[in-house]
Amino acid sequence: MLQEQAATASTAEPTGKFATVNGIRLHYLDWGGDAASRTIVLVHGGSAHAHWWDDVAPHLTAYGRVVALDFRGHGRSHWVDPPEYGPAAYLKDLVGFLEFLATPVVLIGHSMGGELSQRVAVHHPKLLSALVIIDSPHGGPPITTRLMWRWKRRKQGGERPELLSVEALLRRFRLSPPGHYLSPERMARLALAGAEQLANGNWAFRFDPKTRSWRRKRSDFQKPPLKKITMPTLIMRGESSALVSVRLARRMHRAIPGSTLKTIPRAYHHVPLDNPEATVEALTEFLESLSQRA
Repeated sequence: MLQEQAATASTAEPTGKFATVNGIRLHYLDWGGDAASRTIVLVHGGSAHAHWWDDVAPHLTAYGRVVALDFRGHGRSHWVDPPEYGPAAYLKDLVGFLEFLATPVVLIGHSMGGELSQRVAVHHPKLLSALVIIDSPHGGPPITTRLMWRWKRRKQGGERPELLSVEALLRRFRLSPPGHYLSPERMARLALAGAEQLANGNWAFRFDPKTRSWRRKRSDFQKPPLKKITMPTLIMRGESSALVSVRLARRMHRAIPGSTLKTIPRAYHHVPLDNPEATVEALTEFLESLSQRA
C-alpha cells in the first residue's frame, strides 16, 4: 500500500516562495498538499539546499502540505553581510520560519538540519507535532571527519568562485562526506538546481562561502539532551554512513522515549539522495502511524 502511494504521488514542480524571518528573506519550496491535515517541513544539511528533497517531497503531499527551507546563505535565501552564520543563526531562522507557518509541524531534518531539528524539539517543543532525524549525529560528526573538514577549510572562504562553463561547474561539484549512489545524470541535476548563470556568462553555486567562517570561532553551542524529546520521533541512518554509526544510532534511539529507528539500505550519509524510494517508504510509514495515533 505504501509503495503504491509513493509510486502514484504527484511529481509536480514546487513553487518557490519567500518568508522574511529575523530581517532576512528566506527562500522555501512549496509542493502543496492539505495544510488542514498537517504541515511537513524539510530542512537540508550544511552546504546543501532545498532541492536535496526533490525526489522525496512530492511523495509526501498525500499526508499534508510539504515545504523545504533554504537556510541563510544557501540556495536562494539571502546572504548576510556582515556574515552571521553557524548553528545558532540557522536555529534562530528555523524557529522563526516555523513560527511564520503558525502551526505545529512534522519537522524532518537531514545532517545539520537534523541536528538543528533536535534542538527545536528540546527547546521549542510546541512548534512540532513530530520529529524525523535523518543521518544526523548527536553532538557533531566523528573526530576524524571534523579534522578533515578543518583541513579543507584552509582552502575555503573568500569570494564565491566563478566557473567558465556548465561543464566546469559539474566537474567542481562534490558531495561531502564522499560516498554516494547517485548516477551522473542525477548528480548533474542536483548541481544545477543549486547553481546560477551570472550576468557575465560565468557560472557559480548559490552558496555563500562565508557560511563556513563560523567554524573558525569559538562556539558554546552545547548538544541538546535527547531525553527531553517527547513527541513521536523517527531516527534514520544510512546503512553505509560514515557520520552516524550503528552504535550511535542505537544510543540516540534509547535516549529518545518511544522513538523508532530505521536503517536505510543502499545509502551513505546523503540518505534522501542515495535511496529516495526507501526514504519515502520509511517516512510514509511514520506519517501513517501519526494518523493512526490521531
